[in-house]
Amino acid sequence: MNRRLITHFLVGFFVVIASLSQAQDAKEAYPVSIHDQAQIWDLGKEFVPLIKLLSEPSENRFEPLPNPNTNLGFTDHHYWVKFSLENTDSKTKTLYLETARPITDVADLYLQAEGQEPLIIQNGDMMPFVDREISHRKLLFPITLTPNSSTEFFLHLKSDGEVINLPLVLHDGTSLIESTFTDQLVFGVFYGILLLAALTYLFFYFGIKEKSFILYVSYVISIALLHSSLDGYFFQYILGTPGWFADRSLLIFATVSAILLNRYSQAFVQVKTFAKGLNATINVVNFSLALLLVGILLYDAGKPLYYPLVNALGFIGVLLAVASIVMSFFKRKPVDAFFALGFTSLTLGFVIFILNNFSLIENSFLTENSAKLGTGLEILFLSLSMANRIRILRTEKEKAQELALQRSEESNEIKSFFLSNVSHELRTPLNAILGLSQSIMKEIQDEKIKENLEVIKYSSVSLLSSIDDILDYSKIEKGELNLEQKTFDFQKVLNEIKLLAYQQTRDKGLKFIVEEKVQLPKKLIGDATRFRQILMNVIHNSIKFTNQGEVKLAITDLIESGSNSILSFEISDTGVGIKPEKLDRIFESFIQEQIDDKRKFGGFGLGLCIVKALTQLYSGTVAIQSEVGKGTKVSISLTFGKAEESVQDPIKAHSETLLLGKRILVVEDNPVNQLVIKSILRKWKGITFDFANHGLEGLEKLQQSHFDLILMDLQMPEMDGYEATEAIRAGSAGEKYLTIPIIAVTADTTEKSKVKAKAVGMDDYMTKPVDAEILLEKVLQALFLENVQLEKL
Repeated sequence: MNRRLITHFLVGFFVVIASLSQAQDAKEAYPVSIHDQAQIWDLGKEFVPLIKLLSEPSENRFEPLPNPNTNLGFTDHHYWVKFSLENTDSKTKTLYLETARPITDVADLYLQAEGQEPLIIQNGDMMPFVDREISHRKLLFPITLTPNSSTEFFLHLKSDGEVINLPLVLHDGTSLIESTFTDQLVFGVFYGILLLAALTYLFFYFGIKEKSFILYVSYVISIALLHSSLDGYFFQYILGTPGWFADRSLLIFATVSAILLNRYSQAFVQVKTFAKGLNATINVVNFSLALLLVGILLYDAGKPLYYPLVNALGFIGVLLAVASIVMSFFKRKPVDAFFALGFTSLTLGFVIFILNNFSLIENSFLTENSAKLGTGLEILFLSLSMANRIRILRTEKEKAQELALQRSEESNEIKSFFLSNVSHELRTPLNAILGLSQSIMKEIQDEKIKENLEVIKYSSVSLLSSIDDILDYSKIEKGELNLEQKTFDFQKVLNEIKLLAYQQTRDKGLKFIVEEKVQLPKKLIGDATRFRQILMNVIHNSIKFTNQGEVKLAITDLIESGSNSILSFEISDTGVGIKPEKLDRIFESFIQEQIDDKRKFGGFGLGLCIVKALTQLYSGTVAIQSEVGKGTKVSISLTFGKAEESVQDPIKAHSETLLLGKRILVVEDNPVNQLVIKSILRKWKGITFDFANHGLEGLEKLQQSHFDLILMDLQMPEMDGYEATEAIRAGSAGEKYLTIPIIAVTADTTEKSKVKAKAVGMDDYMTKPVDAEILLEKVLQALFLENVQLEKL
């Protein structure tokens, strides 16, 4: 029983499967090719109307179609194709005939039913798209076959030189929809890839500005336009109606895409760097394509020749691109592997497509769409190669940045060396001028000579200030501008500022006013030199831009905040003022109120830039208020440390004792500087001194005599101050000099030299021009510390 049931079940199952298979076979009867029922007649360039064709059947020279998708090649001939269809059913059939390419100019179908006049259905891209019987990119003809009837069809085809493919495929409604869906999927992927590649690398071009990127984007866009024209989408969605451009669009897009492909391959592979002959050949092909484009635009009669020419030149361009890739490997300049794969895909696709166009291989779906397949793969591979290009460019950019950084560091080193030399060479004569003028002023009684010496002194100080501005600006650029934190005599420095400002205003015929609205401390902790520089730069600006009237320095406020003292200053003038639009940029370097201010007033335009930087280091603020023609007011606040009040400075209290019997060695190569230092040292009671012209001579003198302190120049011949100090600290002058105080006395004010001087073992550092009081202070401090160390031992 069970066996019988199983047998019945199996029989029933196979019957159902067979019936489903028959139903499926019936459903899949369409699409079907009717090429075996059709014949074709090549009329040449002279058209034979259908009436004549029907009236003289003996003259007809129809031949069978050789295959389901016959390729007629590049042609501008007229063709008649005839076939018959029968409907043996009792129901009316509605079918759809698909034939020719969407770009075929004329495709008219004539229906010749028995005993009836011929009916015509016109198609092709020589008629407006809206007038087509079926609004579809393909050339489709609706066919209605009445029951038990036979209908004869005549198809007239004509192109302007483009290839004519001749599929004769019948669809029913279902197969037509299914083929349309398949086309939408395939073409959607294809055009989606093109659009994505074009947009992506267009963005990259705007970000990187690499020439090959814009060429690649242009090529992708031209390829998309070319294929959309071949597929009928361009006519359907963009043009819609025939005309001058519609008649030439395919040729224009094909020519432009060939030119862009050649230029892109040239730029990407950089052919001209290793194969100038090949590069010249590519240029010749591009020139030929450009001439062809001119012909397409201007000479309509050459169309039958243009189509094969653009295909041939395009193919040559692809072969040359492949040749450039191969040659790059031989020249040891290999291109990206994805780029090579992309052009290999394109080459294979183009070879098949062009051979198909020239009717050298059998026509099929694969051969007809080989260019699309090759192009799709090419775009994918080229997109990957462009991604690699981005990586390479980024790597090159990083290397370029590293090289630029290295060169920048080298440039900074060179600039530092240069500025060090500039400082040394300019400060050396200034040291002599200031030092000797101060020494003479103390010794001479003639007031007229003293007045002249004051002019020399203040002019030298002005020049020194300009040198300091240049050097300080360099320090600001490198972030090396620092403040010393030492106790200094605030009122003494302020008096020096007043005297210098008074001298400058007097020389210009201006009035200088000082207002002290608060009780000022005697000493503060900070950088006296930088404090002086801040106020003098602002006061100097006020004097420079004031032609008449007054310049006023007011100390307006003193705020005690813990261990700090915050002082506020106002410098005002009755000068030319500053335009409002200039105020926002007034603290930038090289900025002055007018473009020609340098000629009118002089200066480098660095003063306020340095003031801003120094004020920030002082944890302070600076602000400017100004009105054109009425004057300017600069408000400054600076934060100082509070100095401890001491009954008596132990160093000054024992200054005579510290100096008594001491012997100082001055290592200095410049005779003028020796003269300046000699004029200072000979006024110190209880000391003796000697000079050495360079480091080697200094070491010899240390070995020959006893010295208690060394004043060391840094830049000298034979052996410089750094080398000499290292040698002394290493014991080359003897064990007793291992800890001898060494004070650098140099014209080099760069931060690097200060750090290096400390690193080699110098105890202190001062710059030229030599200030006698500062030198004495540093010498006393060094001797005092030396005594303290000896007492501990």
